[in-house]
Amino acid sequence: MSPRRDNSNSNSNSNSNSNSNSNTKNNGQQKNRQPNNRNRNGPLPRLTSEQLRHRLLYISEGATIILKMPSGRTKSAEILPGKQVSLGKFGSFKADDLIGMPYGFTYEIQSPAQGQTKGGAGGSNSGGGSTLKLVINSTLASMEEENDATNEHINDDGSAQKLTYVDIQELKNKGISGREIIEQQLAGSESFSNRTVYSQAKYVARKEQKHLKLFTPLQPDFGNICDFWFEKSPEKIRWFRKDALSQCLSFASVRPGGRYLVVDGVSGLLAGAVLERLGGDGTVIAINDAESPPAFDILPYFNLPPQLTKGVLKIMNWAATEPDYTPVFSSEQQQQVKRLDSSKNGEAASATKSTPSSSKDKSRDRKRQANIRHLGSVRQEYFDGDFDGILVACHYDSHSIITKVKDQLAGSASVVVHSPYLQPLVETHARLRSDEEFVNISVTEPWLRRYQVLPGRTHPEMTTSSTGGYILHALRVFTHERALELRDQYLASSKPELPAPQGDSADQTRKAGQDETFNTASADANTDTDTERVSKRAKSAADLEPAMDTST
Repeated sequence: MSPRRDNSNSNSNSNSNSNSNSNTKNNGQQKNRQPNNRNRNGPLPRLTSEQLRHRLLYISEGATIILKMPSGRTKSAEILPGKQVSLGKFGSFKADDLIGMPYGFTYEIQSPAQGQTKGGAGGSNSGGGSTLKLVINSTLASMEEENDATNEHINDDGSAQKLTYVDIQELKNKGISGREIIEQQLAGSESFSNRTVYSQAKYVARKEQKHLKLFTPLQPDFGNICDFWFEKSPEKIRWFRKDALSQCLSFASVRPGGRYLVVDGVSGLLAGAVLERLGGDGTVIAINDAESPPAFDILPYFNLPPQLTKGVLKIMNWAATEPDYTPVFSSEQQQQVKRLDSSKNGEAASATKSTPSSSKDKSRDRKRQANIRHLGSVRQEYFDGDFDGILVACHYDSHSIITKVKDQLAGSASVVVHSPYLQPLVETHARLRSDEEFVNISVTEPWLRRYQVLPGRTHPEMTTSSTGGYILHALRVFTHERALELRDQYLASSKPELPAPQGDSADQTRKAGQDETFNTASADANTDTDTERVSKRAKSAADLEPAMDTST
């Protein structure tokens, strides 16, 4: 049994050769689906559920993937056609053998002597290099038979093993597989039969981690990516563990179609997780402290197609959040902008004589103008507000960030802040409690523990991470005055406007308006308030009292 290679290109080619009747039917179905298959934030079509799953199912060309080794550690590799991927002592293989193959399967690197007869996973053995073989059962058969052996007389000094280091190296040079080497080590061990069942399993596991040239490509989801960087460089992601990241996404209610502000100081991990959950439908404005776009080093690990990022992810710096912000130009850039404007007004000849410019400068000017227009549209979208939430994971003061952007948040918008330290969030929590625009403020610490689950040996792992940081969560609400103001604006905008009357209809409308005004005035004249009616009744009673006394 071998995994199914992705044949989307060949399938599309074969479908293009179908008869005209089926093409007409398919075209009609596509036209009917087209309005629901568009991204409201850009010209690119929205991805279907099958296309979204394809990113997590098959390895694509140019993808950056994470490989899990037998020892449990992970390595990253870039899959480019014709590139040789090296895994150190485990060997190397051609990246072409993995293109189109599914994630989650385990592959074994075979030496050229083995690959001559077995072939690789991708069906390619050109060049005489190492090939890949699909491994159905990546571990040796477990020994579940109970024995009466104990570990009392076992000394792990190497004297009980007949195979020496030189013998093992000779076996490797001959092209003997790692499984055969392990079997020879088990047969040559004098103390293996004296071990308990659990000790035998641990012994075999250590040998597998050392000799088996296995790796497993992991799916490029935010959980695996977060685990990879948490193990490799936790300070790069500010000790952001995957359980804390998932809780942040849940607290912020990140969903397709939402609009979110992201302050990402974790190399693009937070922005990539939000983009993955949006699925190409929504808006993400990432605010940074640099004039140039931030270097999101982790974002390429998500392998997001352009449909998930273009028109969805937008970048702006903190200076652009000021209402009176204007782009800063140098003196040379100002001259180039003036030269470009003068050429549009018909003064290109004189401008060319005084300041000659090359085609390279003109293209640079056009690119700069396009960037300025794009920044203007992003700023307009930012000041339009009505964002569904803000997610913060950076080293800046969280309270100042929340105060800066709170006017752009919608009612019931979520505020989520992650920090590896507790004290900054406690201070922000105390300040937000005194602000009537925030409710349900809480600071939590996520907890995660890994367990080993084996028959008779289920227990928590002895070594694990102490903490994944702390999370502050709050809801933004409107004050009473702001709520009334928004209600009046809504009523004013939703009030229907009557068309202006014309001709005879205008006279009839004017007459009807006069009649309505007369009727309204008459009704007002005949209608008294409760206070006036009470005063009239009291006056009438006072006038009647003397008459009653006189009659008696």
